[in-house]
Amino acid sequence: MKRIFALIAAAFALAFAPVAMAAPFTYYNQPFDTPNAAVNALTTAINNGSPTYAYTASCTGTTTATCVGSRFVVSVSGLTTAAGVTSASMVVTDTTVTAASLVFCQAVGYGGTGNAQPVNVVPTANTITFQVQNTHASAALNATVPVACLVYN
Repeated sequence: MKRIFALIAAAFALAFAPVAMAAPFTYYNQPFDTPNAAVNALTTAINNGSPTYAYTASCTGTTTATCVGSRFVVSVSGLTTAAGVTSASMVVTDTTVTAASLVFCQAVGYGGTGNAQPVNVVPTANTITFQVQNTHASAALNATVPVACLVYN
């Protein structure tokens, strides 16, 4: 009888004893679960890959500008685009652009009324053409629109 009680007590002790857990490890279950360190390293490698990637230009113009580099900001001045209307085309000359380039543009730091959005972005050999659309319901644009562009070749 003592042996049975001893066995039962030992079974309870093992069943309710604190479980020693293994050290936590990083687990990625999707291809998009990339650690930030890897993303930061890749971004640094792209930015430092060549002088083209490391260059940032600022350009100003109403309908034309000349920039050289894969990252630049064009300050589009003189727009008074009414609500819901698209401006005239802005042409940026950039020797790093090809017809096969992927170009991403976004209004950054616009401080006026209205809501400025670059649209109809079209890369061709040595040029990028885009328009600025005012997506606001009632207010017109009334200030310089800084448009940041990023070119991938």
